[in-house]
Amino acid sequence: MRNTTQRAEILKFLRSKRQHCSAVQIYDAVREKIPNISLGTVYRNLGQLLEQGEIISVEAVDKCIYYDGFAEDHAHFVCSGCKEIYDFPIEPEKRTSILEAGFSVDSERVIYYGKCSKCKNSEKSVK
Repeated sequence: MRNTTQRAEILKFLRSKRQHCSAVQIYDAVREKIPNISLGTVYRNLGQLLEQGEIISVEAVDKCIYYDGFAEDHAHFVCSGCKEIYDFPIEPEKRTSILEAGFSVDSERVIYYGKCSKCKNSEKSVK
């Protein structure tokens, strides 16, 4: 698979952000540099970047898919209140127990769903 200018620009944009972006947000940003890019091209390239392991995707509570340009192993927390997605390191002891059981890990994805501390605290103050 050849590396296209569009794919490179999409990856550059995602890696420049420490936030998780929808395909439409990526399209809007990349279109500023490549005005003739289509939303279909963005989706196609996101699919290829996912296959290559260059990016990862996270499904939020609204069922929307968000993309993360940092594909190294880390966990996500998706808040059902404010809809924010947070990154967290994966605890090494969780991986160790899997390896001790004789499994070989190629990659991992850990996603927690719940309320972030801000949303949890705002619920308490409303009650």
